[in-house]
Amino acid sequence: MTLRVVPELYCLDIEVSKSFFVEVLGFSVKYERPEEAFAYLTLDGVDVMLEGLNGDSRKWITDKLEVPFGRGVNFQWDVSDIDTLYQQVSDQSKASIYLTLESKSYSCDDRVVIQKQFIVQTPDGYLFRFCQDRH
Repeated sequence: MTLRVVPELYCLDIEVSKSFFVEVLGFSVKYERPEEAFAYLTLDGVDVMLEGLNGDSRKWITDKLEVPFGRGVNFQWDVSDIDTLYQQVSDQSKASIYLTLESKSYSCDDRVVIQKQFIVQTPDGYLFRFCQDRH
C-alpha cells in the first residue's frame, strides 16, 4: 500500500489563495472545479487542494472557522533549492514571510541535522515551513 497525504485547505477567496500558490510559491494548477471554488495544485510531486468557503460543495468543517486558519499545525515542505525559493517569495510577497531564512540544527537519533528553513503564511493563515538539509 502506498500512502500519500494531500491536504485540502479552506480559503476565504479561492482566487487570492490560488494566485499566491501559483505566482509566489510556484505551484501549477492540475485541475479546477470553478462552480465549487476548488483547485488542485501541484509542485514537484507535492499536491495541495484549495477550496473556497463560498463554493457550491460539501464542507468538512468540524467547528467555527476563524482567520487565521490552520492554527496548531504547520506543513513542512522539503525542497532542493531553498535559496532560490526564498528569493522568489521575498520578491513576490515579502509580507507573507513569517520566519526569515535561518539555519537550525535538530537532533535526529544519534546525529545532528542542520536545515536551512523559512516559514510562509498563506493569505488564509496556514503556515508552510520550507526546509533543505545542509550536508
